[in-house]
Amino acid sequence: MDGARSPAKRGAVRVVLGAAFALSCVLASCVATGANEVPAHVREIEALNRHLEEQFRASNLLGVADVYADDGVLLDARGERTAGREDIDAYWSAIENPVDWRIEIKKIRGSEVIAYEVGTSYLTTRREGALVTAVSDFLLLWRRAADGAWRIELDAAWPRETR
Repeated sequence: MDGARSPAKRGAVRVVLGAAFALSCVLASCVATGANEVPAHVREIEALNRHLEEQFRASNLLGVADVYADDGVLLDARGERTAGREDIDAYWSAIENPVDWRIEIKKIRGSEVIAYEVGTSYLTTRREGALVTAVSDFLLLWRRAADGAWRIELDAAWPRETR
């Protein structure tokens, strides 16, 4: 034996070396870009969640509706569908005696142009003098509009409980 490797062994070695090189490039890019760094689109959507909460607490329900796309769709926890600017504005404006809204973000995934968010909503209103909190899980589909602003394209909620 002259120590020469067979073509099959050389091919296997090339695959392993290629995979190792690719992995090292990926790891190097993670270090270079800060793998623990939160992506800009996630930070922006998190900030919009805080904005929604603030608008609700200030009773500016049209300020809440404004975050939706003009052609957005809302499927509420009762299973009712609301679509389009006029109906979304009316949906939010119909909420009486807003008190507090806490949005618990479970995850945000996507890119700089489209993303989805999963979470739980704790929306508190005052009814007949008592505080009532509707708890719903939700899925939001966000899209970056032509003006660069994130807008909610789809808001789908399902009830968890009311206390």
